[in-house]
Amino acid sequence: MNKNLSAIAYEKLKEMILSGELSQGQAFSINAMAEKLQISRTPVTNACQRLENEKLLTIMPKQGAVINTISIETARGIYELRAAIESYNGRKVFDLLSDSDIIYLEDSILKQKEFSKDGKIKEFMDEDSNFHRYILEKNRNKEILDTINGLYDRAYMLGISNSKGMRSAQSISEHEKIILALKNRDRQGFADAIEENILNGFRHLTSQML
Repeated sequence: MNKNLSAIAYEKLKEMILSGELSQGQAFSINAMAEKLQISRTPVTNACQRLENEKLLTIMPKQGAVINTISIETARGIYELRAAIESYNGRKVFDLLSDSDIIYLEDSILKQKEFSKDGKIKEFMDEDSNFHRYILEKNRNKEILDTINGLYDRAYMLGISNSKGMRSAQSISEHEKIILALKNRDRQGFADAIEENILNGFRHLTSQML
């Protein structure tokens, strides 16, 4: 039962962090959080330890926890590592992507356009991540997926906290370029377009953070 409660506390806390309900730099008491979640202290402590391992917060002895603040330098590391992994992965899985995969990715872009038009920032960001994850998962490499999931979470935190200047139209155009390279059977162009999309995201984010 305690393990289940720890998992529940983890999911709830993580959602609060990624949604921006708990913002970067914000501190909270373990006891107060346990009361808010209506879960005992131990599962909340376990959840915080797990989130600390994922670099989303830092536990302060006898004080509680504080949501990590992501600096521009850290953001650069996150996005450059994403670009390196995802462009490599793009070259690796290129021959595995079929016409049905292209249809799936094109449908993802349609959803992105709808969310962007309706101003649904969170939904757009979720679908943007889904677009990239779909390509990554074709490789069936658990180590890559485990690494990238942590990067996605912190990139998501940055996106939510800097969402006023969203570049959804540009990102959608770059996604279309990724699909065009795939249709043209241009392996290097496909990998380059993925890298460009991710690094342009960082460049835009930098302008927002500054």
